[in-house]
Amino acid sequence: MDKIICVGKNYADHAAELGDVHPEKPVLFIKPPSVLRKALRNNDVLELCLPLHSNQVHHEIELVFRIDRDGFRMNIEQAQEALGAVTVGLDMTLRDLQTEAKKRGTPWTTGKVFPDAAVIGPWIELSDSREILQQEFMLSIDGSIKQRAKTKDMSHSPAECLAYASQFFPICRGDILFTGTPVGVGPVEVGQHGTLQFGSVIYSVKWISKS
Repeated sequence: MDKIICVGKNYADHAAELGDVHPEKPVLFIKPPSVLRKALRNNDVLELCLPLHSNQVHHEIELVFRIDRDGFRMNIEQAQEALGAVTVGLDMTLRDLQTEAKKRGTPWTTGKVFPDAAVIGPWIELSDSREILQQEFMLSIDGSIKQRAKTKDMSHSPAECLAYASQFFPICRGDILFTGTPVGVGPVEVGQHGTLQFGSVIYSVKWISKS
């Protein structure tokens, strides 16, 4: 894997809850592989740490895709064929640092890149079932549903997001695409337990300490 490609503001209701204008084109940013945590099997529990330098660590559930082909300046059809597998994950965000960066008009990197900032579950191969993309994905925190959505709720489809990203930089086999979060983002605290579900995928995270 070369990089984690992330799409921001891909659900109109989420952009509205942050007080942001809904963009006409995908908003892109990148996370390095060093911040990624993986649940390899269903029912795994990942123990995650919260960073000490933020007081507003927010959960953002997202559908995540594994890219199985290299590409540059792909069209929609080529991007669709490059999507090899799907899972559900978390794009963790330091909302206070991100908000500060937005006000200054600077990149969001300090609010998006830190240990345990990206989480993914077991892969579902799209060659086995593309119908999986019609199903709902959801995040519960301590038993209470916080976020839920379907692919159809996205402003830009996964293939559209990938094709757009490929106009600016090369896509590498093994890259991961986070496709944006729906409404309902919010803070997490040490001791809280989150459960992610999408189709046959189900796994949990627990925030155990600050570091």
